[in-house]
Amino acid sequence: MERKIKVVSLFSGIGGFEKGLEKSNLSHEVVFASEIDRFAINTYGYNFSLRHMHGDIKQVNEKDIPNHDLLCAGFPCQSFSVAGKRKGFNDIRGTLFFDIVRIIKEKKPKYIFLENVKNLISHDDGNTIKTILKNISECNYTFDITVINSNEAGVPQSRERTYIVGVYNYSTEKFETDKRNHKINEIKTWANSNKLKTMNFFNNVSFDVKSNYINDILDDEVDSKYYLDSTKIANFLTTLEEKNMVSKKDRKIIKQFDLPKEVHNDLERQRRVYSTNGISPTLLARSDSPKIIIKDGEKFRIRKLTPYETLKIQGFDKKFVNNVIKNGMSDTQLYKQAGNAVSPPVITQIINSMMEKFNEEV
Repeated sequence: MERKIKVVSLFSGIGGFEKGLEKSNLSHEVVFASEIDRFAINTYGYNFSLRHMHGDIKQVNEKDIPNHDLLCAGFPCQSFSVAGKRKGFNDIRGTLFFDIVRIIKEKKPKYIFLENVKNLISHDDGNTIKTILKNISECNYTFDITVINSNEAGVPQSRERTYIVGVYNYSTEKFETDKRNHKINEIKTWANSNKLKTMNFFNNVSFDVKSNYINDILDDEVDSKYYLDSTKIANFLTTLEEKNMVSKKDRKIIKQFDLPKEVHNDLERQRRVYSTNGISPTLLARSDSPKIIIKDGEKFRIRKLTPYETLKIQGFDKKFVNNVIKNGMSDTQLYKQAGNAVSPPVITQIINSMMEKFNEEV
């Protein structure tokens, strides 16, 4: 009988890592999960078992965590985010990385798999990521790091995130040039010169998948509350000519126009309207989801993406979304959860690539 890889999931959110693992080729079982947001735990519970769910990881002794083979963590990104206050390790949320360190020092899982915002690699002039990578290397993990856009995995969203994979007590090799991100290469040059435990993994991670567009994930029926139906907007839309609307599909963000401020008095970002023939800008953990223009009969209409559509834009499957619908969670919480989640299709391919490269080790 095939041995199941034991997985620990930290900062689990709604289960993006779990869904990615579920879709992968890896035979596994989650033996420990940790999340503090009760709404996220609620959503998690509709799709995964809560048997091994725990609360604040800071309150859990590392000795009490089960032995495991793979530690996954999308550790909190607020303190590293461009949208945050940039306090980094001076921010208590930033120090949560060191909870990962104390656990891997104690438990020594064979593999670690971390995710964070793209800005992690440039925060504090690179000192934050250097501190993280030094700690990983000093814990005897040979690692690779890159930035991957979720759109590579076919999801209809531009979402760049930092990924780190580490293998315990594994052979090392000098970093080669990263094919995705020039800033990563600056970090790799530094890592090489400081003789950190490095390997080349991510350049061989590729996504042979079908590309999806916003059009592909739209709900058939949408509540009127998601539409912008003021008289000013309705009058503005009558001035639009269909010949000026982008009709060709493109794996890019296609902004059709900005609503004039006198028509929709809001911040510039919230006045942008996108074509459904392109992909979504990066989802944020807030209710002002991207706005799209659609054709309803003979007239144009503008609406927000629904919370269920944002989950699909992240790459969560219909089964997951249908379970969430049954849950009856508020829109505010669902938008937040979608914006904070990892994209499962990216996780799936990275896990499958890890199996291929380290198969003899599993």
